[in-house]
Amino acid sequence: MGCLLPSLYVAYTDAKSYTIYDKVTFPILLAGLVNALCCSNLQEALLGCVFAFGVLFVCAIAGGVGGGDLKYAAGLGLWFGFYDTVGLMLAATIIGAVWGTVKLLRNGELKARYREFFTGVCLRVFCGVKGAVPLQKVDGADDSHPAGAVPFGTCLAAASWVMWAKTVII
Repeated sequence: MGCLLPSLYVAYTDAKSYTIYDKVTFPILLAGLVNALCCSNLQEALLGCVFAFGVLFVCAIAGGVGGGDLKYAAGLGLWFGFYDTVGLMLAATIIGAVWGTVKLLRNGELKARYREFFTGVCLRVFCGVKGAVPLQKVDGADDSHPAGAVPFGTCLAAASWVMWAKTVII
């Protein structure tokens, strides 16, 4: 698949500097579109593209991902089609959640964060306190990243290789 080798570069640059360059995402998008046209699966590819872009657009509004992640996920959606893109996004989310949990554990923040979150959930569920669940928006005003931030493009790249391996094995 034409998106897998560029995915290695995306994984490297995103892990190193939290940046996914347009010089990589645009060729992935264009090649995915050409591939979909040649393989006569344009409708499924466009659905995958819209799904991936839409899910990450919601995350971008919340401040969790950047524009490079959006474009890269849309390109992967073109390559993998709708059904595999759903699995790819799920796999990337699981990879990111595990990675983030390990980072918080290594920084000594995991216990405090989970205690705060589950206390808020209990207050909301059992006592009816509104606004008790602390979900903080990631501040995008500066270029620094929180200690627990995970480069999601790297998770998407790893998930794309997992989905490719799944299609080869099955």
